[in-house]
Amino acid sequence: MKNHSSLRTLVCLVLAVALTLAVAACGGDPAESPSSDDGGSLISSGSSSKTSSSSGSGSTSGSDSSNSEGTASTGNVQKDMLTKMAAFAQKNEDTVGWLTVPGTTIDEVVVQAPDNDYYLRRNNMKQSDFNGCYYADYRTNLGARKDLSKNVVIYGHSMDDNPDGARFSQLKKYLDIEYCKQNPYLYFSTPEAELTWQIFAVYYTDINFDYIDPNPDAAKFTNMVSEMKQRSQFVFDVDVSATDTILTLSTCTYKETTNRSNYRYVVQAKLLPAGASLTTPVKVEVNPSPKSPF
Repeated sequence: MKNHSSLRTLVCLVLAVALTLAVAACGGDPAESPSSDDGGSLISSGSSSKTSSSSGSGSTSGSDSSNSEGTASTGNVQKDMLTKMAAFAQKNEDTVGWLTVPGTTIDEVVVQAPDNDYYLRRNNMKQSDFNGCYYADYRTNLGARKDLSKNVVIYGHSMDDNPDGARFSQLKKYLDIEYCKQNPYLYFSTPEAELTWQIFAVYYTDINFDYIDPNPDAAKFTNMVSEMKQRSQFVFDVDVSATDTILTLSTCTYKETTNRSNYRYVVQAKLLPAGASLTTPVKVEVNPSPKSPF
């Protein structure tokens, strides 16, 4: 469930005052798309739906040459995100985090409502918008690192499968193995925690696979991760255990034309320890036989 918005807003206001003394930053504004008319709802099951928005320029990925450079870059990204998040929280109390995906224009606030329908056709300022905005599953627990759901789920629309398109369409860049090697990390942080994640699965799925359960028990979580890796287009050298926390970015796909509302495209990443050193490229191989929903 969404954390107390008043507490989060207070935290963000304090951070905004402190950080703006040291660094200036600005936010972007994009969105994502279709429900049953043009691509299906963004969730795999249940009655709710989701959306996303993104606009900002590309962010910084890890360094080829040294862990220290990668860590420094991460610090800059996180500081910038925190500043923008704090500023946006003053405009919308539903602000729960900020998502940045290096190599894309996905650099945008994430909001959360009491259900998964509210932001489906609204932007992050609560205004009517067909493209919607990025938002967290209403069942997802956010806040401090220790309070996160096992599976942090964020939805966003894709208007097409063009990796250079708008919104979460750019997540399709992860279908390129060289892109995966050079951009293995992404950033989703909350007002209470700086969070860095490493990609471990990229796949298509039908809605029968419950990959969006935010709070599975240990046994279900282990089975989910196994299924995710079987479906992944690539084999990532990333171990994910029952004690880990994962991030799920879910969107539409147009790969199946006859009944596309039943299919999704998913990118998933594992939460790294605080202060973890980052290196690129990383080891990624083609999965010779990914489990396909088509």
